[in-house]
Amino acid sequence: MHPALRPYFDLVWPLFWPWLCWNLLRVAAWHQRTGRDALMAVDRFGNIRIVRLSDAPAPDDLYTYEAPPVPRWERPALASDLPVSAPTCGGPALIRSLYGVYTVFYMVCERVRGPPLAPAGS
Repeated sequence: MHPALRPYFDLVWPLFWPWLCWNLLRVAAWHQRTGRDALMAVDRFGNIRIVRLSDAPAPDDLYTYEAPPVPRWERPALASDLPVSAPTCGGPALIRSLYGVYTVFYMVCERVRGPPLAPAGS
C-alpha cells in the first residue's frame, strides 16, 4: 500500500476496503485518461466524491513556427503585393529621376507660395 493512501484506509471501515480499492482504481484510471487532478472526499463506506477539479491540461500540439521553404528576400512577391517582374534595384537612373522630380516640385512650391506676409501695422 502506498503511504499516501493510508488516510483513506484509516477513515474507511475495514469491511469496505475492497470497495475503496475499486473506487481508487477507477479514479486512477480516470486521472490517467484525462490528465486532470481532483480533490476527493471519501466517506466511511469507501465511496469517493470529487469535490474540485483542476483545469484541463494544455494540449501538446500548440502552434509552432515553421519556416517557409523559400526565404522572402529571394522572392519578394511571396511576401508583398509586388509583382514578380518588379525590379528589385533601381540603379542610378532611378535615383537621378527621383532627385529631378523633387527639385522641380520644390521650385514650384517656392514660387507658388510667394514671400511671407508682413505683420500688420508695420
